Amino acid sequence: MKTISIIIILLILSLIAYLSRHGLFSSVRISEKNTGPLLIVYKKHIGEYKNVGPVMDKIYYDLKNNHSIDTTKGFGLYYDNPKEVNRDKLRSIVGCIVEGRSKEELEHITGKYGVQEHPGSNSVVAEFPYKGKASIILGIFKVYPKLLAYINNENYPHNPIMEVYDLPNQKIEYTSSIELTADFYDALLQ
Repeated sequence: MKTISIIIILLILSLIAYLSRHGLFSSVRISEKNTGPLLIVYKKHIGEYKNVGPVMDKIYYDLKNNHSIDTTKGFGLYYDNPKEVNRDKLRSIVGCIVEGRSKEELEHITGKYGVQEHPGSNSVVAEFPYKGKASIILGIFKVYPKLLAYINNENYPHNPIMEVYDLPNQKIEYTSSIELTADFYDALLQ
């Protein structure tokens, strides 16, 4: 019986250590700053947000292997609140951020992907550690409530929230533009 208790305690400690590494005890600070511009290569996704990872990976590997475009940042732009919209109708665009190139240099892939400059704008921003998929899940529970509360308290528009997965800096940056209009975001879904 003592051995089982020790094993259970070790498993619990291991889980806490794992989740701690992925951000369990990280604080969330909200700020306002200018973000962008970003050159994004993306695909539209309708359905559960948990299913966007393979779409993002496909774009990353296609850009790398077939177009010699290396990227280190992925993104998801999430339009709908899963508490208010049916899961099979959730709208998002997902893909990669391409740095050091112009939109004109990527014209050869516009038939396959959307290519757009996400303009710079004043935004509400939160950062969270990115150590893997567990960080994304923890971020949903830790960041979104604080980010949405800040947006509501300031009476800012409820624009889609962009999650930027910054691999070199091992962080997720959550941004919601204060300035961009619904027309800009709706055009990305076309």
